[in-house]
Amino acid sequence: MDCLTQITQMAIDQSSEIEAINQQLELTDDRQEYARNRQWTNYLTLDPIRLVQNVSGGGDVQRDRLAIADLELREAELIRRRESEAEFIAGEIVGLVLSYEKLGREAELIESQLENHLLQVTIQEARYRTGQGSTRNMLMLWQRTDTLEARCQERRIGQAQDKRALEILTGDEDMAAARVSSIDGSGGCDRNRTPDS
Repeated sequence: MDCLTQITQMAIDQSSEIEAINQQLELTDDRQEYARNRQWTNYLTLDPIRLVQNVSGGGDVQRDRLAIADLELREAELIRRRESEAEFIAGEIVGLVLSYEKLGREAELIESQLENHLLQVTIQEARYRTGQGSTRNMLMLWQRTDTLEARCQERRIGQAQDKRALEILTGDEDMAAARVSSIDGSGGCDRNRTPDS
């Protein structure tokens, strides 16, 4: 079973809505079983008219069959609701995981840009100290560094939010965190980071 399937199953197992539907299904099953088990009692009557009605499929027998059919319809509706809720949860999980992965790829791309940019900054700072280059250019480079770091941090914060949402949906923070971490490693964005670190 892959990570996405495991996380989805954890969220479905944790769903209070699905738990409530399962409880209603159990109650419906109990009612159906009770109704089926008591059907034979319809033939135990001293009233000859009721007995003839019951033998011919009408009267109390018909009432019980209709009640059982109604319970079966209710059971089918509950099963449909449970499947619909499970599909909704699965969609939510897929959306969060895709968002997490997308933000991770974006952060990695920005980190790569930041590494290249820091190389340029290091070279320009060395030239600036020797009197080559302008203060305006250095300020622009430093501002670009800040911008790249901020963009990277935004992506990592978005990833952390997606991860937290998955943890809440699954109800198991440790296991969900491990599964999400196995989907995509997380890095960091740091001004002090050098290209070879």
